[in-house]
Amino acid sequence: MHSTEKISVIIPVYNAEKYLEKSVRSVMEQAYGNLEIICVNDGSTDGSAEILSRLQSEDPRVVVVDKANGGLGDARNAGLAVATSEWISFLDSDDFLCADAFESISAVFPENPDLICFGTRIVTEDGSEPALSDRKYYAVRFSGNVEINDSVIKKTDGSVCNKMFRKSILDSNGIRFARIYYEDFVFTMQYFFCIRQAYYFKDKFYNYLRHSGSIMTTTFVRTPRAIDHLRGIGYLFAFVVGKGLHKSHEIMLSHIFVSYYWLSVKYSVQEKQEEIVGCAAEIYDKYDFLRQHVSRKLVNRTVCYEMKSRRHLVSGLLQILFCARREYFHYRQYKVVRLFNLIVYKKLIPEA
Repeated sequence: MHSTEKISVIIPVYNAEKYLEKSVRSVMEQAYGNLEIICVNDGSTDGSAEILSRLQSEDPRVVVVDKANGGLGDARNAGLAVATSEWISFLDSDDFLCADAFESISAVFPENPDLICFGTRIVTEDGSEPALSDRKYYAVRFSGNVEINDSVIKKTDGSVCNKMFRKSILDSNGIRFARIYYEDFVFTMQYFFCIRQAYYFKDKFYNYLRHSGSIMTTTFVRTPRAIDHLRGIGYLFAFVVGKGLHKSHEIMLSHIFVSYYWLSVKYSVQEKQEEIVGCAAEIYDKYDFLRQHVSRKLVNRTVCYEMKSRRHLVSGLLQILFCARREYFHYRQYKVVRLFNLIVYKKLIPEA
Protein backbone atom coordinates (compact mmCIF):
# COMPACT_ATOMS: atom_id res chain seq x y z
CA MET A 1 0.00 0.00 0.00
CA HIS A 2 1.37 3.39 -1.01
CA SER A 3 2.10 6.11 1.53
CA THR A 4 -0.17 9.15 1.77
CA GLU A 5 2.49 11.60 2.98
CA LYS A 6 1.99 15.11 1.66
CA ILE A 7 4.36 16.44 -1.00
CA SER A 8 5.15 20.14 -1.44
CA VAL A 9 5.79 21.03 -5.08
CA ILE A 10 7.60 24.36 -5.50
CA ILE A 11 7.19 26.11 -8.86
CA PRO A 12 9.12 29.38 -9.36
CA VAL A 13 7.35 31.58 -11.90
CA TYR A 14 8.76 34.48 -13.89
CA ASN A 15 7.08 35.64 -17.11
CA ALA A 16 6.06 32.08 -17.92
CA GLU A 17 2.57 32.63 -19.33
CA LYS A 18 3.28 30.58 -22.47
CA TYR A 19 3.95 27.36 -20.56
CA LEU A 20 2.64 27.97 -17.04
CA GLU A 21 -0.84 26.48 -17.15
CA LYS A 22 0.34 23.17 -18.62
CA SER A 23 3.09 23.00 -15.99
CA VAL A 24 0.84 23.63 -12.98
CA ARG A 25 -1.95 21.42 -14.29
CA SER A 26 0.50 18.54 -14.61
CA VAL A 27 0.70 18.70 -10.81
CA MET A 28 -3.00 19.38 -10.20
CA GLU A 29 -3.91 16.32 -12.27
CA GLN A 30 -1.54 13.90 -10.55
CA ALA A 31 -3.06 10.56 -9.56
CA TYR A 32 -1.49 11.18 -6.13
CA GLY A 33 -3.66 13.80 -4.46
CA ASN A 34 -2.00 14.78 -1.18
CA LEU A 35 -0.12 17.75 -2.58
CA GLU A 36 0.75 21.33 -1.72
CA ILE A 37 1.36 23.24 -4.96
CA ILE A 38 3.42 26.33 -4.12
CA CYS A 39 3.68 28.76 -7.04
CA VAL A 40 6.10 31.61 -6.37
CA ASN A 41 5.43 34.58 -8.64
CA ASP A 42 8.86 36.19 -8.83
CA GLY A 43 7.78 39.64 -9.99
CA SER A 44 6.31 38.55 -13.34
CA THR A 45 5.30 41.37 -15.69
CA ASP A 46 3.28 39.25 -18.14
CA GLY A 47 0.02 37.38 -17.56
CA SER A 48 1.48 34.79 -15.17
CA ALA A 49 -0.17 36.29 -12.06
CA GLU A 50 -3.63 36.10 -13.66
CA ILE A 51 -3.09 32.47 -14.66
CA LEU A 52 -2.02 31.58 -11.12
CA SER A 53 -5.03 33.36 -9.63
CA ARG A 54 -7.39 31.41 -11.87
CA LEU A 55 -5.74 28.06 -11.10
CA GLN A 56 -5.82 28.84 -7.37
CA SER A 57 -9.57 29.46 -7.60
CA GLU A 58 -9.97 26.02 -9.18
CA ASP A 59 -7.86 24.07 -6.71
CA PRO A 60 -7.39 24.92 -3.01
CA ARG A 61 -4.08 23.00 -3.01
CA VAL A 62 -2.54 25.80 -5.08
CA VAL A 63 -0.70 28.33 -2.89
CA VAL A 64 0.47 31.54 -4.57
CA VAL A 65 3.38 33.52 -3.13
CA ASP A 66 3.98 36.95 -4.67
CA LYS A 67 7.40 38.57 -4.31
CA ALA A 68 9.71 41.06 -5.97
CA ASN A 69 11.97 39.62 -8.62
CA GLY A 70 15.01 37.98 -7.05
CA GLY A 71 15.93 35.17 -9.41
CA LEU A 72 15.30 31.44 -9.58
CA GLY A 73 17.08 30.42 -6.38
CA ASP A 74 15.49 33.21 -4.37
CA ALA A 75 12.03 32.16 -5.58
CA ARG A 76 12.68 28.55 -4.61
CA ASN A 77 13.84 29.69 -1.17
CA ALA A 78 10.59 31.62 -0.78
CA GLY A 79 8.72 28.41 -1.57
CA LEU A 80 10.74 26.46 0.97
CA ALA A 81 9.91 29.09 3.60
CA VAL A 82 6.19 28.31 3.37
CA ALA A 83 6.31 24.58 2.54
CA THR A 84 4.63 22.39 5.17
CA SER A 85 5.49 18.91 3.86
CA GLU A 86 8.42 16.64 4.63
CA TRP A 87 8.89 15.82 0.94
CA ILE A 88 9.94 18.67 -1.34
CA SER A 89 9.80 18.58 -5.14
CA PHE A 90 10.80 21.33 -7.57
CA LEU A 91 9.20 21.97 -10.96
CA ASP A 92 10.26 24.68 -13.39
CA SER A 93 7.34 26.60 -14.87
CA ASP A 94 8.00 25.52 -18.46
CA ASP A 95 8.34 21.81 -17.63
CA PHE A 96 5.71 19.22 -16.68
CA LEU A 97 5.30 15.91 -14.87
CA CYS A 98 3.96 12.55 -15.99
CA ALA A 99 0.49 11.90 -14.55
CA ASP A 100 1.59 8.95 -12.41
CA ALA A 101 4.86 10.48 -11.18
CA PHE A 102 4.02 11.02 -7.51
CA GLU A 103 1.84 7.91 -7.28
CA SER A 104 4.83 5.80 -8.38
CA ILE A 105 7.36 7.69 -6.27
CA SER A 106 5.24 7.49 -3.12
CA ALA A 107 5.55 3.71 -3.18
CA VAL A 108 9.07 4.04 -1.71
CA PHE A 109 8.19 6.52 1.05
CA PRO A 110 7.85 3.67 3.62
CA GLU A 111 11.50 2.74 2.95
CA ASN A 112 12.53 6.16 4.35
CA PRO A 113 15.10 7.18 1.74
CA ASP A 114 16.98 10.42 2.33
CA LEU A 115 16.63 11.40 -1.33
CA ILE A 116 14.64 10.17 -4.32
CA CYS A 117 16.03 10.54 -7.84
CA PHE A 118 14.20 9.83 -11.10
CA GLY A 119 14.64 10.12 -14.84
CA THR A 120 14.16 13.10 -17.14
CA ARG A 121 12.60 13.07 -20.59
CA ILE A 122 13.88 15.88 -22.79
CA VAL A 123 11.12 17.38 -24.91
CA THR A 124 12.08 19.81 -27.67
CA GLU A 125 9.66 22.55 -28.66
CA ASP A 126 10.21 21.95 -32.36
CA GLY A 127 10.03 18.16 -32.10
CA SER A 128 13.70 17.65 -32.96
CA GLU A 129 15.84 14.91 -31.45
CA PRO A 130 17.42 15.97 -28.12
CA ALA A 131 21.18 16.38 -28.14
CA LEU A 132 23.17 13.31 -27.11
CA SER A 133 25.01 15.40 -24.51
CA ASP A 134 21.69 16.27 -22.84
CA ARG A 135 20.57 12.65 -22.78
CA LYS A 136 23.89 11.57 -21.26
CA TYR A 137 23.75 14.31 -18.62
CA TYR A 138 20.32 13.20 -17.39
CA ALA A 139 20.96 9.46 -17.64
CA VAL A 140 20.07 7.58 -14.42
CA ARG A 141 22.87 5.13 -13.73
CA PHE A 142 21.47 3.43 -10.62
CA SER A 143 18.29 1.66 -9.58
CA GLY A 144 16.65 1.08 -6.20
CA ASN A 145 18.25 1.82 -2.83
CA VAL A 146 21.83 3.06 -3.16
CA GLU A 147 24.38 3.92 -0.47
CA ILE A 148 25.92 7.33 -1.12
CA ASN A 149 29.62 7.47 -1.99
CA ASP A 150 31.82 9.61 -4.22
CA SER A 151 31.13 7.49 -7.30
CA VAL A 152 27.36 7.80 -6.85
CA ILE A 153 27.61 11.56 -6.37
CA LYS A 154 29.77 12.02 -9.47
CA LYS A 155 27.41 9.93 -11.61
CA THR A 156 24.24 11.78 -10.56
CA ASP A 157 23.26 14.97 -12.38
CA GLY A 158 23.06 18.23 -10.44
CA SER A 159 19.47 19.19 -11.28
CA VAL A 160 17.02 19.61 -8.39
CA CYS A 161 13.90 19.07 -10.51
CA ASN A 162 14.31 15.32 -11.00
CA LYS A 163 14.72 14.68 -7.29
CA MET A 164 12.70 14.80 -4.07
CA PHE A 165 14.30 16.14 -0.91
CA ARG A 166 13.44 15.85 2.78
CA LYS A 167 12.67 19.24 4.30
CA SER A 168 13.94 18.11 7.70
CA ILE A 169 17.39 17.47 6.19
CA LEU A 170 17.35 20.79 4.32
CA ASP A 171 16.35 22.71 7.45
CA SER A 172 18.65 20.98 9.93
CA ASN A 173 21.66 21.61 7.68
CA GLY A 174 20.74 25.12 6.57
CA ILE A 175 20.63 24.14 2.90
CA ARG A 176 19.15 26.84 0.69
CA PHE A 177 19.80 28.10 -2.83
CA ALA A 178 22.70 30.51 -3.27
CA ARG A 179 21.89 33.75 -5.07
CA ILE A 180 23.99 32.94 -8.11
CA TYR A 181 23.34 31.44 -11.51
CA TYR A 182 23.68 27.65 -11.87
CA GLU A 183 22.58 27.22 -8.25
CA ASP A 184 21.13 23.72 -8.69
CA PHE A 185 24.50 21.97 -8.55
CA VAL A 186 25.55 23.61 -5.27
CA PHE A 187 22.21 22.85 -3.60
CA THR A 188 22.23 19.21 -4.74
CA MET A 189 25.85 18.66 -3.75
CA GLN A 190 25.34 20.17 -0.30
CA TYR A 191 22.42 17.80 0.21
CA PHE A 192 24.42 14.77 -0.96
CA PHE A 193 27.08 15.48 1.65
CA CYS A 194 24.43 15.32 4.40
CA ILE A 195 22.79 11.99 3.52
CA ARG A 196 23.60 8.29 3.54
CA GLN A 197 21.31 6.69 0.98
CA ALA A 198 18.99 7.48 -1.91
CA TYR A 199 16.39 5.67 -3.98
CA TYR A 200 16.78 5.80 -7.77
CA PHE A 201 14.04 5.34 -10.38
CA LYS A 202 15.04 4.91 -14.00
CA ASP A 203 11.50 5.95 -14.99
CA LYS A 204 11.37 9.36 -16.70
CA PHE A 205 8.78 11.10 -14.55
CA TYR A 206 10.04 14.63 -15.28
CA ASN A 207 9.57 16.26 -18.70
CA TYR A 208 12.12 18.96 -19.40
CA LEU A 209 11.11 21.30 -22.22
CA ARG A 210 14.13 22.39 -24.25
CA HIS A 211 13.46 25.73 -25.96
CA SER A 212 15.39 28.90 -26.77
CA GLY A 213 14.89 30.40 -23.30
CA SER A 214 15.30 27.26 -21.19
CA ILE A 215 18.03 27.04 -18.58
CA MET A 216 20.14 24.34 -20.23
CA THR A 217 19.98 26.19 -23.57
CA THR A 218 21.52 29.29 -21.99
CA THR A 219 23.93 27.50 -19.61
CA PHE A 220 26.60 26.21 -21.98
CA VAL A 221 27.22 29.35 -24.04
CA ARG A 222 29.74 32.14 -23.63
CA THR A 223 28.43 34.50 -20.99
CA PRO A 224 29.63 36.99 -18.36
CA ARG A 225 27.80 34.78 -15.84
CA ALA A 226 30.17 31.84 -16.34
CA ILE A 227 32.17 32.84 -13.26
CA ASP A 228 29.18 31.72 -11.16
CA HIS A 229 30.12 28.11 -11.92
CA LEU A 230 33.27 28.76 -9.90
CA ARG A 231 31.62 30.95 -7.27
CA GLY A 232 29.25 28.06 -6.63
CA ILE A 233 32.22 25.85 -5.82
CA GLY A 234 33.32 28.46 -3.28
CA TYR A 235 29.89 28.22 -1.61
CA LEU A 236 30.02 24.43 -1.69
CA PHE A 237 33.50 24.21 -0.16
CA ALA A 238 32.62 26.70 2.60
CA PHE A 239 29.56 24.59 3.47
CA VAL A 240 31.33 21.22 3.40
CA VAL A 241 34.47 22.33 5.23
CA GLY A 242 32.44 24.35 7.73
CA LYS A 243 30.60 21.19 8.73
CA GLY A 244 33.74 19.05 8.70
CA LEU A 245 32.31 16.84 5.95
CA HIS A 246 35.20 17.14 3.51
CA LYS A 247 37.82 14.81 4.98
CA SER A 248 36.73 11.62 3.23
CA HIS A 249 35.90 13.43 -0.02
CA GLU A 250 38.99 15.55 -0.66
CA ILE A 251 40.00 13.91 -3.94
CA MET A 252 36.50 14.29 -5.38
CA LEU A 253 36.31 17.91 -4.23
CA SER A 254 39.66 18.60 -5.87
CA HIS A 255 38.37 17.10 -9.10
CA ILE A 256 35.25 19.30 -8.86
CA PHE A 257 37.42 22.40 -8.35
CA VAL A 258 39.45 21.72 -11.50
CA SER A 259 36.36 20.81 -13.56
CA TYR A 260 34.40 23.92 -12.58
CA TYR A 261 37.38 26.21 -12.95
CA TRP A 262 37.69 24.93 -16.48
CA LEU A 263 33.93 25.20 -17.09
CA SER A 264 34.04 28.86 -16.05
CA VAL A 265 36.96 29.60 -18.36
CA LYS A 266 35.51 27.64 -21.26
CA TYR A 267 32.20 29.54 -21.28
CA SER A 268 33.44 32.92 -20.11
CA VAL A 269 33.63 36.03 -22.23
CA GLN A 270 37.20 37.28 -22.64
CA GLU A 271 36.83 40.32 -20.37
CA LYS A 272 35.81 38.15 -17.41
CA GLN A 273 38.72 35.71 -17.52
CA GLU A 274 40.99 37.70 -15.24
CA GLU A 275 38.25 37.74 -12.60
CA ILE A 276 37.82 33.97 -12.95
CA VAL A 277 41.53 33.44 -12.45
CA GLY A 278 41.49 35.51 -9.28
CA CYS A 279 38.46 33.62 -7.96
CA ALA A 280 40.15 30.28 -8.66
CA ALA A 281 43.33 31.38 -6.92
CA GLU A 282 41.42 32.51 -3.82
CA ILE A 283 39.64 29.16 -3.52
CA TYR A 284 42.85 27.24 -4.15
CA ASP A 285 44.80 29.14 -1.51
CA LYS A 286 42.02 28.82 1.07
CA TYR A 287 41.84 25.03 1.29
CA ASP A 288 44.81 22.85 2.19
CA PHE A 289 43.30 19.75 0.61
CA LEU A 290 43.39 21.41 -2.81
CA ARG A 291 47.11 22.09 -2.50
CA GLN A 292 47.55 18.46 -1.49
CA HIS A 293 45.44 16.79 -4.18
CA VAL A 294 45.34 19.08 -7.22
CA SER A 295 48.25 17.79 -9.28
CA ARG A 296 49.49 18.13 -12.83
CA LYS A 297 48.09 14.66 -13.46
CA LEU A 298 44.61 15.65 -12.26
CA VAL A 299 44.62 18.85 -14.30
CA ASN A 300 45.72 17.04 -17.44
CA ARG A 301 43.23 14.22 -16.94
CA THR A 302 40.31 16.58 -16.32
CA VAL A 303 40.96 19.43 -18.72
CA CYS A 304 42.60 17.55 -21.56
CA TYR A 305 39.84 14.96 -21.54
CA GLU A 306 37.26 17.68 -22.08
CA MET A 307 39.30 19.74 -24.55
CA LYS A 308 41.59 17.34 -26.38
CA SER A 309 42.20 19.79 -29.20
CA ARG A 310 43.31 22.63 -26.89
CA ARG A 311 45.89 21.02 -24.62
CA HIS A 312 48.08 24.12 -24.61
CA LEU A 313 45.48 25.93 -22.49
CA VAL A 314 46.18 23.59 -19.58
CA SER A 315 49.37 25.53 -18.87
CA GLY A 316 47.30 28.49 -17.67
CA LEU A 317 45.85 26.51 -14.79
CA LEU A 318 49.19 24.90 -14.01
CA GLN A 319 50.71 28.37 -13.67
CA ILE A 320 48.10 29.22 -11.05
CA LEU A 321 48.79 26.08 -9.08
CA PHE A 322 52.54 25.68 -9.38
CA CYS A 323 54.27 28.78 -10.75
CA ALA A 324 52.46 31.85 -9.46
CA ARG A 325 52.41 30.59 -5.89
CA ARG A 326 56.16 31.15 -5.54
CA GLU A 327 55.74 34.94 -5.56
CA TYR A 328 52.68 34.71 -3.33
CA PHE A 329 54.25 32.64 -0.59
CA HIS A 330 57.62 34.40 -0.68
CA TYR A 331 56.36 37.95 -0.48
CA ARG A 332 52.83 37.71 0.99
CA GLN A 333 52.08 41.12 -0.50
CA TYR A 334 50.75 40.42 -3.96
CA LYS A 335 49.30 37.38 -5.58
CA VAL A 336 50.46 37.03 -9.18
CA VAL A 337 48.40 34.78 -11.37
CA ARG A 338 48.93 34.10 -15.05
CA LEU A 339 46.42 32.71 -17.48
CA PHE A 340 46.47 32.92 -21.28
CA ASN A 341 49.15 35.65 -20.98
CA LEU A 342 46.98 37.68 -18.59
CA ILE A 343 48.45 38.83 -15.29
CA VAL A 344 46.29 39.53 -12.27
CA TYR A 345 47.77 41.40 -9.31
CA LYS A 346 45.69 41.21 -6.17
CA LYS A 347 46.94 43.03 -3.09
CA LEU A 348 46.53 41.12 0.13
CA ILE A 349 45.93 42.48 3.63
CA PRO A 350 49.31 42.49 5.42
CA GLU A 351 49.65 39.92 8.16
CA ALA A 352 49.63 41.29 11.71
